[in-house]
Amino acid sequence: MMNNYKVTATKQRLDLLMEIEQTPEEFIPELLNFVRLFRESLITKQTSVNAWNNAIHQINNSDQNPEKFKNLFDSWAELDDENEQKETLKIIESLEGVSIE
Repeated sequence: MMNNYKVTATKQRLDLLMEIEQTPEEFIPELLNFVRLFRESLITKQTSVNAWNNAIHQINNSDQNPEKFKNLFDSWAELDDENEQKETLKIIESLEGVSIE
């Protein structure tokens, strides 16, 4: 099964390289910037997912210790999307027995 993944990944890399080769020379700097931004956004997204999973773990294992909630919201600050944070706050506030003051 892993060999199929490697073959597919290798083929996709070759396809990507062929597309790059067909890109006119004057657009290469823009393409390079695009690829770098794309890769950085994936890393940022993964960091946010990790921070979110850590926050959920802390809630699930909390005994209402204020220090744990402080740590939770410190990690929550790592999330980069303000709308996501607001939505999360609504969910947390809707939980019974949880008070955020």
